[in-house]
Amino acid sequence: MAGVLLGFVVFVYSFLFPYYGPTQYKPSDQPQLVNAAQQALDRVVFINSPTAARSGSGWSIVDLALSAPAPLYQPQIDISKLAFLQQGVGGAACYIQQKALVDATGISSAVLAGYGVLKPAGPSVSFDYVRILKNFFGGDWDKYDFTLVIAPLVNLTVCPNVVVRIPAGDVAIYRKDPMCQGVGQGVWVRSTAGGRVVATAIRCEVGAGCALSSYDLKLSRSGQWWEAQIPMPATMFNGLGDTAGLVVIAQKVEYPRAMDYYVFNTTSRSLVYGMYGTDGRLWFMHDATVSCGSGNTPALGIRSVDVFTGAGFQNLASDATLDPGIGAGSVKVDYCGSCTSNARCAACWVEPPPGALFAVVWAERNSQGGSAPQSVIVVVPLMPTPPQAAIRIDTWLRWTPNEPRLQSAVATRVVESQSATYLLKLVLYRRP
Repeated sequence: MAGVLLGFVVFVYSFLFPYYGPTQYKPSDQPQLVNAAQQALDRVVFINSPTAARSGSGWSIVDLALSAPAPLYQPQIDISKLAFLQQGVGGAACYIQQKALVDATGISSAVLAGYGVLKPAGPSVSFDYVRILKNFFGGDWDKYDFTLVIAPLVNLTVCPNVVVRIPAGDVAIYRKDPMCQGVGQGVWVRSTAGGRVVATAIRCEVGAGCALSSYDLKLSRSGQWWEAQIPMPATMFNGLGDTAGLVVIAQKVEYPRAMDYYVFNTTSRSLVYGMYGTDGRLWFMHDATVSCGSGNTPALGIRSVDVFTGAGFQNLASDATLDPGIGAGSVKVDYCGSCTSNARCAACWVEPPPGALFAVVWAERNSQGGSAPQSVIVVVPLMPTPPQAAIRIDTWLRWTPNEPRLQSAVATRVVESQSATYLLKLVLYRRP
């Protein structure tokens, strides 16, 4: 009955506010504020409405009603909405240089969030805090502000420690993450909680397509972590970074649930970039159309776009061709199923089904690619990336860069999503 685990804890704070003087705190007001905090968090969890709206040439986050559509159980929040809220920060800036793609997506600014993965970033996406507050508090919106923190209850991490042999020499593949420190040879899964984990390895190879291998694991306590080794054969790592690609997906399937993935690469160069757009589409673009790409690599073929829904894989496109069109006239963006042969698509899109968690893209270049890899595998998440990261929204940023010193109340709740169990915390502030 994980889906019905509810809980809230309330704390009371009283401060002096430097801009408005004393908060005029009244103990008799606190029960009302506690109730308002819980009602605000209930709206986050139980109401489903669009979170983003097109605004000028970009997008605005206009609501924080995060309930999943037709949830399997209540409460359940929509993992794709969390992906929208977790704006791209901290990664290398990457600008979309193809005008037709910018016009279609409303996104021109992004950050590199992983191998071949872009996330929309400001100024293309911004928070409309006033509109969010009006959705929550109506005509009294200017009396309140809040902080909403959404964090996974469990940290699950795929920890590789392998050496891959390539023509240029041996390459060590490991993860610079505190969870992976001191991990043994091989590929491991570590967690902050015990339970059962299902690991899926997807290996794609030029001329042979993609194959899946599944492993059922039981986490055992080892020091401060719970862990299990994935018994992957050494042949899984042959040809990585050139003629083959490999990704491992781990799902903790017992409560509290969690998910992680890792893409095995021996090169930092991608042929194709994927982005989960604020419009709800999955976008794929030739690397010559983005500033973080490597230049005018010749046309390449997206051999497959498979979307993982948590219950299996669904193919959304095959044999699409992307052409940057450099020096050869105009190009377009279109549905991936229409971008075949000489369609002259610099980018293409697919519509993911409800509940999808990520897309696995297998791309191969033509014979004129020079030193570029012959193929790449790219995982485009439809959920927060990295999955272990917390999301924080502060509506008070509309008027101050510092956390307000106002009378406040806190409500918390444990909530399920399609991929993980989250702890939600809402701090509600009220002005005097």
